[in-house]
Amino acid sequence: MVARRRLGSIALTVAEWSGVVLFGILGLLIVAGGIMLAWVGDPPEPMGSGQPAAAPEPTVVAPTVAFVREVPPASAEERKSLFAPVYDVLVSPRCMNCHPAGDRPLSDRFGVHAMNVSRDSPQAGLSCNTCHAEHNTELPGSPLGPPGAHGWQMPPKETPMVFEHRTVTELCTQLRDPAQNGERSLDKLLEHVSGDALVLWGWKPGGDRAIPPMSHEAFVTSFGAWVEAGGICPGDPVVPESTADTVETP
Repeated sequence: MVARRRLGSIALTVAEWSGVVLFGILGLLIVAGGIMLAWVGDPPEPMGSGQPAAAPEPTVVAPTVAFVREVPPASAEERKSLFAPVYDVLVSPRCMNCHPAGDRPLSDRFGVHAMNVSRDSPQAGLSCNTCHAEHNTELPGSPLGPPGAHGWQMPPKETPMVFEHRTVTELCTQLRDPAQNGERSLDKLLEHVSGDALVLWGWKPGGDRAIPPMSHEAFVTSFGAWVEAGGICPGDPVVPESTADTVETP
Protein backbone atom coordinates (compact mmCIF):
# COMPACT_ATOMS: atom_id res chain seq x y z
CA MET A 1 0.00 0.00 0.00
CA VAL A 2 2.83 2.38 0.94
CA ALA A 3 4.68 1.48 -2.25
CA ARG A 4 1.65 2.42 -4.31
CA ARG A 5 1.41 5.79 -2.60
CA ARG A 6 5.12 6.52 -3.24
CA LEU A 7 4.75 5.52 -6.91
CA GLY A 8 1.73 7.79 -7.28
CA SER A 9 3.57 10.66 -5.65
CA ILE A 10 6.56 10.24 -7.99
CA ALA A 11 4.25 10.10 -11.01
CA LEU A 12 2.53 13.29 -9.89
CA THR A 13 5.88 15.05 -9.42
CA VAL A 14 7.03 14.09 -12.94
CA ALA A 15 3.74 15.28 -14.38
CA GLU A 16 4.04 18.62 -12.56
CA TRP A 17 7.59 19.23 -13.77
CA SER A 18 6.65 18.21 -17.33
CA GLY A 19 3.86 20.76 -17.23
CA VAL A 20 6.22 23.46 -16.05
CA VAL A 21 8.70 22.66 -18.83
CA LEU A 22 6.00 22.58 -21.51
CA PHE A 23 4.57 25.86 -20.22
CA GLY A 24 8.02 27.44 -20.36
CA ILE A 25 8.60 26.25 -23.93
CA LEU A 26 5.19 27.55 -24.97
CA GLY A 27 6.00 30.93 -23.44
CA LEU A 28 9.30 31.14 -25.29
CA LEU A 29 7.59 30.28 -28.59
CA ILE A 30 5.01 33.03 -28.03
CA VAL A 31 7.71 35.62 -27.28
CA ALA A 32 9.79 34.51 -30.29
CA GLY A 33 6.74 34.69 -32.53
CA GLY A 34 5.98 38.19 -31.35
CA ILE A 35 9.54 39.31 -32.04
CA MET A 36 9.43 37.83 -35.56
CA LEU A 37 6.13 39.57 -36.32
CA ALA A 38 7.48 42.88 -35.05
CA TRP A 39 10.61 42.46 -37.17
CA VAL A 40 9.03 41.47 -40.51
CA GLY A 41 5.66 43.13 -40.14
CA ASP A 42 4.59 46.51 -41.43
CA PRO A 43 5.35 49.50 -39.19
CA PRO A 44 2.42 50.79 -37.16
CA GLU A 45 0.40 53.66 -38.56
CA PRO A 46 1.46 57.03 -37.13
CA MET A 47 -0.88 58.51 -34.59
CA GLY A 48 -2.49 61.91 -34.86
CA SER A 49 -2.23 63.47 -38.32
CA GLY A 50 -2.64 60.26 -40.33
CA GLN A 51 0.42 61.23 -42.39
CA PRO A 52 3.41 58.91 -42.77
CA ALA A 53 6.15 59.46 -40.24
CA ALA A 54 8.90 61.75 -41.51
CA ALA A 55 12.17 60.05 -42.43
CA PRO A 56 15.00 60.79 -40.01
CA GLU A 57 17.49 63.42 -41.08
CA PRO A 58 20.64 61.86 -42.57
CA THR A 59 23.77 62.07 -40.48
CA VAL A 60 26.21 64.52 -42.01
CA VAL A 61 29.84 63.56 -41.60
CA ALA A 62 32.18 66.54 -41.63
CA PRO A 63 34.89 66.30 -44.31
CA THR A 64 38.44 65.72 -43.25
CA VAL A 65 40.22 69.05 -42.75
CA ALA A 66 43.96 69.19 -43.23
CA PHE A 67 46.07 70.95 -40.66
CA VAL A 68 46.92 74.32 -42.24
CA ARG A 69 50.25 76.05 -41.61
CA GLU A 70 50.78 79.70 -42.32
CA VAL A 71 53.28 80.70 -45.01
CA PRO A 72 55.07 84.06 -44.65
CA PRO A 73 53.71 86.69 -47.06
CA ALA A 74 55.76 87.34 -50.19
CA SER A 75 56.76 90.70 -51.58
CA ALA A 76 56.05 91.64 -55.19
CA GLU A 77 59.69 90.96 -56.06
CA GLU A 78 59.54 87.53 -54.43
CA ARG A 79 56.32 86.60 -56.22
CA LYS A 80 57.91 87.44 -59.59
CA SER A 81 61.17 85.57 -58.91
CA LEU A 82 62.25 82.36 -60.62
CA PHE A 83 62.26 80.67 -57.24
CA ALA A 84 58.61 81.50 -56.44
CA PRO A 85 57.03 78.36 -58.02
CA VAL A 86 59.75 76.20 -56.46
CA TYR A 87 58.98 77.76 -53.10
CA ASP A 88 55.24 77.01 -53.43
CA VAL A 89 56.05 73.30 -53.72
CA LEU A 90 58.66 73.23 -50.96
CA VAL A 91 56.27 74.75 -48.40
CA SER A 92 53.43 72.37 -49.30
CA PRO A 93 52.74 69.59 -46.74
CA ARG A 94 54.42 66.90 -48.84
CA CYS A 95 57.77 68.68 -48.51
CA MET A 96 57.46 70.79 -45.38
CA ASN A 97 56.24 67.90 -43.19
CA CYS A 98 59.75 66.45 -43.21
CA HIS A 99 61.45 69.87 -43.13
CA PRO A 100 59.96 71.46 -39.99
CA ALA A 101 61.34 74.31 -37.93
CA GLY A 102 61.53 72.00 -34.91
CA ASP A 103 62.84 68.47 -34.52
CA ARG A 104 59.46 66.71 -34.85
CA PRO A 105 58.07 65.93 -38.34
CA LEU A 106 54.71 67.48 -39.11
CA SER A 107 51.34 65.88 -39.83
CA ASP A 108 48.67 66.88 -42.34
CA ARG A 109 45.89 66.67 -39.75
CA PHE A 110 47.38 66.85 -36.28
CA GLY A 111 50.19 69.37 -36.50
CA VAL A 112 53.04 67.12 -35.39
CA HIS A 113 53.92 63.46 -35.79
CA ALA A 114 52.42 61.11 -33.21
CA MET A 115 54.37 58.99 -30.69
CA ASN A 116 56.84 61.81 -29.97
CA VAL A 117 58.94 60.93 -33.03
CA SER A 118 61.82 63.36 -33.66
CA ARG A 119 65.20 63.68 -35.35
CA ASP A 120 66.67 61.96 -32.29
CA SER A 121 64.50 58.85 -32.67
CA PRO A 122 66.96 56.96 -34.95
CA GLN A 123 69.73 57.48 -32.39
CA ALA A 124 67.37 56.03 -29.77
CA GLY A 125 66.86 52.90 -31.91
CA LEU A 126 63.61 53.94 -33.62
CA SER A 127 64.48 54.61 -37.25
CA CYS A 128 61.85 55.99 -39.61
CA ASN A 129 61.65 52.69 -41.55
CA THR A 130 60.48 50.95 -38.39
CA CYS A 131 56.99 52.05 -39.45
CA HIS A 132 57.55 53.64 -42.86
CA ALA A 133 58.23 50.81 -45.31
CA GLU A 134 59.18 50.93 -48.99
CA HIS A 135 55.55 51.68 -49.88
CA ASN A 136 52.30 52.79 -48.25
CA THR A 137 50.70 50.26 -45.91
CA GLU A 138 47.09 50.54 -47.06
CA LEU A 139 44.39 47.86 -47.13
CA PRO A 140 41.03 48.22 -48.96
CA GLY A 141 38.32 49.37 -46.57
CA SER A 142 40.72 50.13 -43.73
CA PRO A 143 42.08 53.45 -42.40
CA LEU A 144 45.25 54.81 -43.95
CA GLY A 145 48.34 53.16 -42.54
CA PRO A 146 51.82 54.69 -42.33
CA PRO A 147 52.98 56.10 -45.68
CA GLY A 148 56.16 54.72 -47.16
CA ALA A 149 58.81 55.18 -49.82
CA HIS A 150 62.44 54.26 -50.28
CA GLY A 151 64.75 56.36 -48.10
CA TRP A 152 62.06 57.65 -45.73
CA GLN A 153 63.85 59.96 -43.30
CA MET A 154 64.21 63.51 -42.00
CA PRO A 155 67.26 65.66 -42.73
CA PRO A 156 69.91 65.26 -40.01
CA LYS A 157 70.17 67.68 -37.11
CA GLU A 158 73.51 68.98 -38.43
CA THR A 159 71.82 70.23 -41.63
CA PRO A 160 68.07 70.27 -40.87
CA MET A 161 67.18 72.09 -44.12
CA VAL A 162 64.22 73.85 -42.55
CA PHE A 163 61.43 74.89 -44.94
CA GLU A 164 58.84 75.90 -42.33
CA HIS A 165 58.48 79.65 -41.59
CA ARG A 166 61.04 80.55 -44.29
CA THR A 167 60.26 83.40 -46.65
CA VAL A 168 60.87 83.02 -50.38
CA THR A 169 64.21 84.80 -50.11
CA GLU A 170 65.32 82.96 -46.96
CA LEU A 171 64.55 79.53 -48.39
CA CYS A 172 66.13 80.38 -51.73
CA THR A 173 69.43 81.50 -50.20
CA GLN A 174 69.42 78.54 -47.81
CA LEU A 175 68.78 75.98 -50.53
CA ARG A 176 71.65 77.11 -52.74
CA ASP A 177 74.14 77.14 -49.84
CA PRO A 178 76.14 73.85 -49.76
CA ALA A 179 76.77 74.33 -46.04
CA GLN A 180 73.01 74.17 -45.44
CA ASN A 181 71.81 71.79 -48.16
CA GLY A 182 73.96 68.74 -47.45
CA GLU A 183 76.94 69.79 -49.58
CA ARG A 184 74.95 69.58 -52.82
CA SER A 185 75.65 71.66 -55.90
CA LEU A 186 72.74 73.19 -57.81
CA ASP A 187 72.96 70.38 -60.36
CA LYS A 188 72.84 67.79 -57.57
CA LEU A 189 69.78 69.50 -56.14
CA LEU A 190 68.10 69.31 -59.55
CA GLU A 191 69.01 65.64 -59.78
CA HIS A 192 67.57 65.07 -56.30
CA VAL A 193 64.18 66.66 -57.01
CA SER A 194 63.98 65.00 -60.43
CA GLY A 195 64.35 61.36 -59.43
CA ASP A 196 64.59 60.75 -55.68
CA ALA A 197 62.01 58.12 -54.64
CA LEU A 198 60.86 60.06 -51.58
CA VAL A 199 60.42 63.24 -53.63
CA LEU A 200 58.43 61.37 -56.28
CA TRP A 201 56.18 59.86 -53.60
CA GLY A 202 55.03 63.40 -52.78
CA TRP A 203 53.03 63.50 -56.01
CA LYS A 204 51.45 60.08 -55.40
CA PRO A 205 51.03 59.97 -51.61
CA GLY A 206 47.88 57.84 -51.63
CA GLY A 207 44.58 58.25 -49.80
CA ASP A 208 43.31 61.79 -49.29
CA ARG A 209 46.75 63.25 -48.61
CA ALA A 210 47.40 66.67 -50.14
CA ILE A 211 49.67 66.90 -53.18
CA PRO A 212 51.92 69.81 -54.26
CA PRO A 213 50.28 72.71 -56.11
CA MET A 214 51.82 71.83 -59.49
CA SER A 215 52.76 68.68 -61.39
CA HIS A 216 56.16 67.11 -60.84
CA GLU A 217 57.10 67.85 -64.45
CA ALA A 218 56.26 71.54 -64.04
CA PHE A 219 58.16 71.64 -60.76
CA VAL A 220 61.31 70.15 -62.31
CA THR A 221 61.04 72.63 -65.18
CA SER A 222 60.80 75.56 -62.74
CA PHE A 223 63.62 74.19 -60.62
CA GLY A 224 65.77 73.73 -63.72
CA ALA A 225 65.16 77.33 -64.79
CA TRP A 226 66.27 78.51 -61.35
CA VAL A 227 69.41 76.35 -61.52
CA GLU A 228 70.16 77.57 -65.06
CA ALA A 229 70.02 81.13 -63.74
CA GLY A 230 72.66 80.27 -61.16
CA GLY A 231 70.27 79.89 -58.23
CA ILE A 232 69.34 83.55 -58.33
CA CYS A 233 67.28 84.79 -55.38
CA PRO A 234 65.14 87.89 -54.86
CA GLY A 235 67.32 90.89 -54.09
CA ASP A 236 70.40 89.52 -55.86
CA PRO A 237 72.12 92.13 -58.06
CA VAL A 238 71.71 91.34 -61.75
CA VAL A 239 72.79 93.06 -64.94
CA PRO A 240 69.70 94.21 -66.90
CA GLU A 241 69.46 92.72 -70.37
CA SER A 242 69.43 96.17 -72.01
CA THR A 243 72.76 96.99 -70.31
CA ALA A 244 74.29 93.61 -71.01
CA ASP A 245 73.67 94.07 -74.74
CA THR A 246 75.58 97.35 -74.78
CA VAL A 247 78.56 96.37 -72.64
CA GLU A 248 81.75 96.53 -74.69
CA THR A 249 84.37 93.86 -74.22
CA PRO A 250 87.99 95.04 -74.04
